[in-house]
Amino acid sequence: MDTGLIARYHDSLLPTPAAPSSEQLALLAVGETLAAASDDNHAFGALQGWRLNGTLERRLGFAHGDSRIEVLLRQQQEQQLVSVNGGDIPLRASLQGKQLTANLGGKQISATLVRHGAQRVLFADGERVAVDYLDPYAYEEAGVHGETHMKAPMPGRVVALLAEAGARVAKGEPLLILEAMKMEHTITAPADGKVLAFYFAAGEQVSDGDELVDFEAD
Repeated sequence: MDTGLIARYHDSLLPTPAAPSSEQLALLAVGETLAAASDDNHAFGALQGWRLNGTLERRLGFAHGDSRIEVLLRQQQEQQLVSVNGGDIPLRASLQGKQLTANLGGKQISATLVRHGAQRVLFADGERVAVDYLDPYAYEEAGVHGETHMKAPMPGRVVALLAEAGARVAKGEPLLILEAMKMEHTITAPADGKVLAFYFAAGEQVSDGDELVDFEAD
């Protein structure tokens, strides 16, 4: 046993989570809609009102790793449908607090839905899946791993520069190591692109929010 064990066996110790199934995505979508309703006992079709000679639809987006997934909820007369990967599944559901009860294509399911910030975690049938809800109205500010100027997440000291100004790097490639709170934090490239400049040299102190790297994404 040594301090490098996790890094050497990262893939087996921390395997990449499996992509959510169509059933899990359906539950996440209807749970998200019900959680936003003023009355948790309402079904999807009761939330948005009546349509004349039309179909009530709502599209919800989720992110799982680098994948973006869209789920379509529809109400046709008295029937509610969820469409995932092109397939329609009839559904009825209710939500009480974090407890989601659904009839999905004739299958009765009890699940727990936890919402924390943008993250959505679903526990159903002994399995856990975590995704991020993509709010179409959310404002996203460039932060530590923004597209251009990457900032220090906390006060600390630059330990090492791992790339050179002018170098082209791949997404996730380490650019700089920052020592803060007696720990080392690696600042990585947010996308494929080019390192334009470093604003600090190794050994220099930085404050919270200081710009560290000027980066140009492809």
